Amino acid sequence: ETIIAFSEYLLFFDMGKLQPDIKEEIYQKAISKIKNLKNEITFDLICSTLYDVFENWNFCGFYIKKKDKLKISFHKSDKIPCSPINMDGVCGQSFNSRKIIIVPDVNKFSGHIQCDPSTKSEITIPFLNYVLDIDSKELDDFDEIDKKYLKKIIEMI
Repeated sequence: ETIIAFSEYLLFFDMGKLQPDIKEEIYQKAISKIKNLKNEITFDLICSTLYDVFENWNFCGFYIKKKDKLKISFHKSDKIPCSPINMDGVCGQSFNSRKIIIVPDVNKFSGHIQCDPSTKSEITIPFLNYVLDIDSKELDDFDEIDKKYLKKIIEMI
């Protein structure tokens, strides 16, 4: 019984990283939960739901553009987020380019703003006057699966 449970656990993780099929399943369940919890999808609901289902994440939040800075709007995190932040970090570059940015190793990203020293990787998704910013305690934790499902979640707003 212990061996079976242990081998099932190994299906979920590879050195702390979720297997692609498991990650997709978690996103699908999160999307269902977001849709079913309330008639109106809120930033707070999205942050809470996603943060709670991804154990590697240490930050999930929305920044809003205010003048020449980004200010935290809604978030769920291990630590208090930096706010306001300059436009030269990952979030600012994502907002200005209007492109999703995946950073496999934040220590190798020029201009990265360190709010939590345990953050190893990051993904940012710009939309309207906001940036969805997600940080992970694992290196190279974000990929095309995250990009696909996070875009779907943003489109639900």
